[in-house]
Amino acid sequence: MSDPASSTAQESASFPGIRGLSAAEVQERLQRGQRNVMPVKTSRTLPQILRENFASLTNVILFGIMIVLVIIGEPGDAFVTGGVVLINVVIGVFQELRAKRQLDRIALLTRPKVTVIRDGQEAQIDPGDVVLDDALVLHPGDQIVVDGRLLTSRRIDVNESLLTGESDFVPKEKDDELLSGSFCVTGSGVYRAERVGSDSFANKLTAGAREYRRVWTPLQRQISILVRSLVVLAILFSILLFLSFAVKDEPFRNGVKSAAVVISLVPQGLLLMITVAYALGAVRIAGQGALVQQINAVESLSNVDVLCLDKTGTLTTNRIMLRDVVPIRCAEAELRQLLGDFAASTGRVNRTAEAIADALPGQAKPITAEVPFSSEYKWSGATFGTNGASNTLILGAPEVLLRYVPDGDALNSDIGAWADEGLRVLIFTRCGAALNGTSQDGPPQPPGDLEPLGWLTFSDELRPGVKDVLDSFREAGVALKLISGDNPQTVAALAQQAGISREVSVVSGLDLAEMSEGRFTETVNEATVFGRITPEQKQRIVQALRADEHYVAMIGDGVNDVLSLKQAQMGIAMESGSQATRSVADMVLLGDKFSVLPEAIKEGQRILNGMQDVMRLFLTRTIYAALLIMITGFIGANFPFTPRHNALLTTLPVGIPAVILTVWASAGQTDKRGLLKVVGEFALPTGFSITIVGLVVYLLYRDQSVELQRTMLTLTALFCGLWLIILAEHPVEVWKSSAPRTDNPRRRWLALAMLGAFVVVYIVPPMRHFFELSVLGWADFAVVIAAAILWAIAIRLLWRYDVFTRVFIPKE
Repeated sequence: MSDPASSTAQESASFPGIRGLSAAEVQERLQRGQRNVMPVKTSRTLPQILRENFASLTNVILFGIMIVLVIIGEPGDAFVTGGVVLINVVIGVFQELRAKRQLDRIALLTRPKVTVIRDGQEAQIDPGDVVLDDALVLHPGDQIVVDGRLLTSRRIDVNESLLTGESDFVPKEKDDELLSGSFCVTGSGVYRAERVGSDSFANKLTAGAREYRRVWTPLQRQISILVRSLVVLAILFSILLFLSFAVKDEPFRNGVKSAAVVISLVPQGLLLMITVAYALGAVRIAGQGALVQQINAVESLSNVDVLCLDKTGTLTTNRIMLRDVVPIRCAEAELRQLLGDFAASTGRVNRTAEAIADALPGQAKPITAEVPFSSEYKWSGATFGTNGASNTLILGAPEVLLRYVPDGDALNSDIGAWADEGLRVLIFTRCGAALNGTSQDGPPQPPGDLEPLGWLTFSDELRPGVKDVLDSFREAGVALKLISGDNPQTVAALAQQAGISREVSVVSGLDLAEMSEGRFTETVNEATVFGRITPEQKQRIVQALRADEHYVAMIGDGVNDVLSLKQAQMGIAMESGSQATRSVADMVLLGDKFSVLPEAIKEGQRILNGMQDVMRLFLTRTIYAALLIMITGFIGANFPFTPRHNALLTTLPVGIPAVILTVWASAGQTDKRGLLKVVGEFALPTGFSITIVGLVVYLLYRDQSVELQRTMLTLTALFCGLWLIILAEHPVEVWKSSAPRTDNPRRRWLALAMLGAFVVVYIVPPMRHFFELSVLGWADFAVVIAAAILWAIAIRLLWRYDVFTRVFIPKE
């Protein structure tokens, strides 16, 4: 560090005596590489994307079979076996990479700044531009981005929960070590950067908070269970198939080809489609004004049934105004002067102090002891000493400080009217005893016999559109929990302004602290408004809701929200909030656009609806292919498909449409009965009926050549699958009803486009030969078309009369 005594530059106004590095010293450290390198990550890295898309178990098996096919002289079969996989993977990787680039650009633009002192002046820079020995400024809510030591003499409190897992605040004084990844909770100061870049925790905790994490949503878990189950089933099928071929003494080449078809029964494209859907949703919602830091966050939001909101900075803007100053036992002029001097001396450490300093200018005076404000004990104070005498001023919550005021209960009646107006109320007091500002034996306690000087009232401003947003959540069946450190009546009044009913249950954190665990959980479920809540209580509230099997989202902006944000399944932060909340949140509302949340829910619904749509195609194809393989094997018929036929059936009616339908997916209420149940009741009768129709056609041509027999079966399944693109738009419940439906004409065009692609394959001789399709006569085409029409009628009847449910699910 440069010698402050030799400095001739203008010193920092907030921290006199600290000059920081000079421009030349900064440049010297940059040349040495002593810079805090901060990579930006909002999603998986390129190696992760490639590895998880290409190296799934199913893909590895298929690629292995492809290599064996090449070795035994079947390059065409090898191409179609691996080609379908490659097409799906390349499309998915392209979509995710495109989304990743856009999200990374947004993250770079919205990354929070840090304040450094250089040449005696404060400047905001990117965390990645911090160099060794820089002097960094800390205010409440700021993250400590590099390891260092505190230079200033005032005590600050630090939250090290991200490092130690302990939620207790750790006091720090001059020369104490500060670790990157922790957060300043109370007080302000300056610290020197001693370890930067890879030598500190900063890269792991600030960039790592944005890095992709494996946190699975209900959709991901259900699809993962399905895919894993089918992988096990396909492997067992393959083993039985090889044993069967060995007993029959069939060529090894036929066994490998058949194994390729069996392994492809696993709908590996489903996990790929989830990634594509998440990436598209993240990009769409970024355009609306929200940065997705966890790739599945958009879908996660659509599962939420309880929404917890912090009040200040979330439900309201970050602006707090001093509304009124009401003397108690002090002249108004003197009260205003004392408040101005108190704010000037203790600094603009939070929004309340800023509001007082803006409204009541004062003169900074020397402080002999200080207790910075903390949401844990809800007061702050300073002792001013002159000529051996002490004068202590304390500002804080009435319900805390009135305990130390003689006849404090009598004053308590004054608060009700202000609280009913939605105003925040603080009391300003004085006493002759000095504060113990260095006590580390639990939370500090104010001296006794406080003299009340006056009331301060503050008003908050609701964010634009808050009422409409909360109405949309209530209409969607989401329970609201408004949580704040302010007076419960004040919070309740503000909730009413936001459109929350006056009938809501209100509870105080002081009452919660005395409840048993069972009563606490019951109260959390019943109450809507929570006041005077500590950060630890916020965390407990979220934990209790999750333990009661709710899917919880938490919206916050302050460092006191970090613990609860980490506990919730979905954490949402305001861009103007602290670095702490932005770092741990799954989603950041850019520009504090609260109104983007309904749009984010719609995106989540679009993802769920799109995946239900896609799963109907994938699962139907898996069911009929698996049934046909089992039945033909049981009756001793030829294996139904070759790898080349299988490539047509997995690409035209399923693979390509799945990508397009994911992009086309629309918002709307999703079925809450569970994805597998909803899709299963559609796919089981569909797959079974295609099996029956296909098997009839297959056996009808049993006296013909194997090539013609397989061609007829392939075309029958293909035509039914193309028809299914149109039918899969609606769930079974819609087909049961006789009410008119709204169909999307784009699906018809998509089905026709896939039919056109098949026609091109069929009429071009080299392509027809490559896919091993026999030349058909008009009578053969008539059979295929008639079979598809009969199937369409049959499946409508199966859905209409709910045949499968009636047969397989007994009545209660």
